[in-house]
Amino acid sequence: MDELTRAIESVDLPELVARLWPESGARPGRPGLYRAAWRGDQHPSLSLFRARGVWFFRDHATGESGNAYHLLIAAGFTKAEAVATLLGQRVLPDLPKERKPPVRRGRQGRDRAKDAEQLLRDAQERLRASPHLPEVLQGRGISLQEAVILGMGLSPDGDLYLPIYDPQGEVVAVKIRHLHPKDGQRYRYLTRGSGTPPWYGPGYGRRKGVLVVEGELNAVTLYLAVGDVLDVVGVAGVNGTLPKPDGRPTFMLLDGDEAGQKALERWREELGGVPLSPLEGGDACEVAHAQGREALRKEILARVGEAFLSKEVFE
Repeated sequence: MDELTRAIESVDLPELVARLWPESGARPGRPGLYRAAWRGDQHPSLSLFRARGVWFFRDHATGESGNAYHLLIAAGFTKAEAVATLLGQRVLPDLPKERKPPVRRGRQGRDRAKDAEQLLRDAQERLRASPHLPEVLQGRGISLQEAVILGMGLSPDGDLYLPIYDPQGEVVAVKIRHLHPKDGQRYRYLTRGSGTPPWYGPGYGRRKGVLVVEGELNAVTLYLAVGDVLDVVGVAGVNGTLPKPDGRPTFMLLDGDEAGQKALERWREELGGVPLSPLEGGDACEVAHAQGREALRKEILARVGEAFLSKEVFE
């Protein structure tokens, strides 16, 4: 392997783009959709993603694609300039400094947080006192005891309170699943400004692979089924915030409906993961309820095994 090929295969393309074009929005090591700033792109149309350990790009506006060398050429570099850049023979600008999110201050914000914490505690106590599985959790493949252990709660109206945990196991948001849709919505967040953070299964970071799934309750069910083999992350629907890739083999499970399949490309580009074929018979909760958790486990592990055998996992 020649020196240029080694440089192309080892370069962190998002970092290179961030250094050369800070206004692109690219961040080191992060796949995603950014702005092709060299052509005045105002709407993100530049995909940066990894495949088999190598970074690639696709410009959805121009149709251009390729590796880091091809990106520099597409951006107007001469062949000599592109080679010198990749071989480290040209001094690159420093990375742009990340802006720290504003710190919320004031009594009103603290009071809202305390109120939310108290509401969650009350809801957890209400669920613990429930003599049977609440209607809002029926058909989800989750038992009452498991729901209690995972910190869920129940509102006086029978709505489910689902704490959203970060990778360290801290509660960063509380999502409510209404027993009956309100204003046409099945879900809402207890507090404002929490965004749509992913749900991370307990003990996150200890497994050799990651399973990212559409829907937090689906993730809970899958954590209970395969959490001893894979770390499980639940995304708040097809458009929710995705977890940060950490270099481990990542598998993606979306629903087989039109929305899920449309979101697959974005997930794949941002996560650099391997898609698993949708489950037959519904989502993870529905399969666990109808066929049993062991059947769900076998289905998931079979799909992961197929991904390895087909060499779709990072080599």
